[in-house]
Amino acid sequence: MATPAPVRPGTALELERRWLQSWFEGTPVRIQAEADGLLSVEVPRHFCFDPARQAVKPALAVVLDKVAEILRRQPRARVSQLAAPGDAAAGSGDAADQRLAQARGEQVRNQLRARRVAVVRLAAAEVAATDVVRLLLEFPGP
Repeated sequence: MATPAPVRPGTALELERRWLQSWFEGTPVRIQAEADGLLSVEVPRHFCFDPARQAVKPALAVVLDKVAEILRRQPRARVSQLAAPGDAAAGSGDAADQRLAQARGEQVRNQLRARRVAVVRLAAAEVAATDVVRLLLEFPGP
């Protein structure tokens, strides 16, 4: 496992990382500070979607609730990456699976919009290169 990027104590990124981590401690949700003021949130696919379906499962919905809450508290923060996987092995290139992954990403994006996150603060949905839903939150400096 990669070592998290050092983050200055007291910054919005560090405060929100700790808050989010407290909610998901002991779960498979992975939360990690990354370089350049980014916060990575990863949820394994099987907690996010049923096979061949794009509807968001309750476990992912809870994560999206908390991400939306962070975005409401941090008006300059945004989701700079929003990626969802299909059902096939990552990178399989299967067209139907790529469409499923894209539809899942759009569903995640729509779920955040339904939680009052402005569309301008959300990256376009993309196909994940791994077997997780990945949200990358960006916290611009002052």
